[in-house]
Amino acid sequence: MMTKYLAKEKYITFKVSTYILALPIDSVFKVVTCPDDLSQTLRATKLAQMGQRTVMLFNLYSYLECNHDRNQQENDHSGRFLIIAQGRIGELYGIQVDAPPNMLSISETSIQPIPQSFHHIGLPTWVSRIAILNQKGEPITILMLDINQAFASKS
Repeated sequence: MMTKYLAKEKYITFKVSTYILALPIDSVFKVVTCPDDLSQTLRATKLAQMGQRTVMLFNLYSYLECNHDRNQQENDHSGRFLIIAQGRIGELYGIQVDAPPNMLSISETSIQPIPQSFHHIGLPTWVSRIAILNQKGEPITILMLDINQAFASKS
């Protein structure tokens, strides 16, 4: 009896606003609790030193929330986590999230490309694929973040 093997990749998933996003595990350098002093540094300068490395903050809230209230976000930093992702040429990017991220295996069959027309309704171009999963009988949509595409437009 032959069993058909479905390839599954591991992703770090996290919530930003009302969206669930995912990064491939191989693009995540590390996840750390974001100390208040680092959180303030990132908010003020968008760059921070972590040991010998410089990290640039990527504020996903401003891209994904239509009514993003910068002051509300800046005043609420308790319990934040920093996902540090690494781009193709070794640069580091920090994404602040409110709750600890999860690791999730997602099968290739659950992932599909996003039609170009979806970008015209405000979905950022660095979200090129989505995964639709069934959890506890409810469908959930996960936006697949392409870290290299996201930061190519910031450089």
